[in-house]
Amino acid sequence: MDLGIAGRVALVAGASQGIGRAIAMELAREGVDVILLARSREKLDAVSEGVRGLGRRSAVVAVDVADQSMLRQEVSNAINNLGAPTILSLAVAAVWVPQKLQFVSDEEVDRLFRTDVSSAVDLCRLLLPGMTEARFGRIVAVGSVAARSGVSGGSLYASSKAALEGLMRGIALDDSRRGVTANTVAVSFADTERLAMRTAGDEGARERLVRATATRRLPTPEDIASVVAFLCSTRASAITGAVVDATAGAHLNNLW
Repeated sequence: MDLGIAGRVALVAGASQGIGRAIAMELAREGVDVILLARSREKLDAVSEGVRGLGRRSAVVAVDVADQSMLRQEVSNAINNLGAPTILSLAVAAVWVPQKLQFVSDEEVDRLFRTDVSSAVDLCRLLLPGMTEARFGRIVAVGSVAARSGVSGGSLYASSKAALEGLMRGIALDDSRRGVTANTVAVSFADTERLAMRTAGDEGARERLVRATATRRLPTPEDIASVVAFLCSTRASAITGAVVDATAGAHLNNLW
């Protein structure tokens, strides 16, 4: 299926590994040039090599998204080199440790919201003018079922993902008439490096997550990337302000 986005430029935040990396590669397969954003230059360089191996251009932006001034400066530099993105994928997620809210430090609150929410706001503000001028834009946030279900010990995480859903709905209302759609792909547990680290040495934990799905198989990053790529396509113009569950049916269960 031709997604109708060949020749466009995308910015993928969180592109160094897991779901973000898979999104970057899937978009490149569709003929999209990709600005790769994350903290680790070494990992981004490896992804960049993969994008270029598919015949597409890429630019690496190795910054901490929580650093607002550096984020804006380096993204602007990449845009000058590669062109204005009309596709934005937000796949950044702060690492967090389960903890009841009353025990969370001020520094942790600031870090998580700067990483998961403020960076998304900054990137949308930076790219929306170019999208509305082009009369085409696709913004897809990778969210979580925790935004609706909550998660024990993860009040901040759940609220940050709920904020992303609200951000996408607001943009959808404001800018869909100008050709810009904004949606959220809600995930649960995916078969990523981060999950492997969390369940290392505890096969029972992984099995419980598998049983929580309807398919009895954890989604791969590539499974989720395919959903994101479709929402970025010209074929998805009727979908905006939506939350699309890509959980292999885990959203039908009480995981928490």
